[in-house]
Amino acid sequence: MDNPRVAIFASQFYPHIGGVEELVRQLGLEQKRRGNAPLIVTNRWPKDLPPSEVVDGLDVHRYIFRGGGRTLRRKMGAWICGSLTSRRIDRDLRENQIGLLHVQCMSSNAVFAAASSRRMGLPLVISLQGEFTMDANRAFERPEVREGACRILSQADAVTACSAQTLREAEEIYGSSLAHKARVVYNGICMEDFTQAEPFSWPRPYILAIGRHVPQKGLDVLIRALAEAKPPGLDLLIAGDGPETEELRKLAEGLPVHFLGRVDHAKAVSLFMGCHFFVLPSRHEPMGIVNLEAMAAGKVVIASNVGGVPELVVKDETGLLVPADDVPALARAISLLSGNAEMRDRLGAAGRKRAEQFTWPALEDQYEQVYQQAIAGRFKRGAAA
Repeated sequence: MDNPRVAIFASQFYPHIGGVEELVRQLGLEQKRRGNAPLIVTNRWPKDLPPSEVVDGLDVHRYIFRGGGRTLRRKMGAWICGSLTSRRIDRDLRENQIGLLHVQCMSSNAVFAAASSRRMGLPLVISLQGEFTMDANRAFERPEVREGACRILSQADAVTACSAQTLREAEEIYGSSLAHKARVVYNGICMEDFTQAEPFSWPRPYILAIGRHVPQKGLDVLIRALAEAKPPGLDLLIAGDGPETEELRKLAEGLPVHFLGRVDHAKAVSLFMGCHFFVLPSRHEPMGIVNLEAMAAGKVVIASNVGGVPELVVKDETGLLVPADDVPALARAISLLSGNAEMRDRLGAAGRKRAEQFTWPALEDQYEQVYQQAIAGRFKRGAAA
């Protein structure tokens, strides 16, 4: 059975930069290489973005995904805007001969995808990326949002999660097992990026951290651990931005810590290639794609033993795992790696070998199996109706 053309409903996409954005880009490029380029459907925010454009050879359509509100005025506005958006989406899906809808990271995108799936009878795949526990706006703590998410999970013909831990968290919210239609499909990396990139040029050896400056990422823990470890001759480079940036800068005063701001994918790869080792000190992490990127660059990882991280980082084989929020444990790990080049080389080489299991061609094979599962599930439902 041939796979249909897919519309990937992304919670965010270019020009925004982040894990989901890069995941959707790489998945779209791999589908295009196989001769079945998807349509990327995403939120038009800010509103001055063009309603459609071609990005890296991929067709991108943007719509105003306006959510509901708590006042009558907001609810009416959302209903009117949502009705217009829904008609436009359905029209574009028909014109582009879309045969399956794939949500990457549930947000308002999932609401519109699920509605189009119902109206048009199209199979629906939901891919979870840790949104239930990593939502900075805490939207999924609101009962009506959680109930809506559960309805969409119930409607879905197939569900994937970026880690076994993420799937367990979804099942806790859903209230029952999703095993009959769910499987883990990890996120991936492009190994070629790390064979062609030049190491980032910096005057001193450096430790690298990349992530949003929010409490979940634990960058404050890393700065405190650096102050305790005092690794000789090593700087800490922190890439990314967010609401905690100024607090982190104050915490790092007097330390060899340098804030690089937001970086694009090419610069991030260069940073990985040039670092002594990489640290992800998260308090919670659904998967931690940056760990894979560091491993692909042949660099050893120190990461918190939380969420889906230990599913990727094998303790004492491809990296070091420490308890979350444990400054002394993280300081000891930093000191250990800083003074042991043999360990860095050995764990880094093992990490690169493990990263080769997570290439986009291999993961697209898994997604194509999921698409066939969703199509079969939709067919059975139709036959039973």
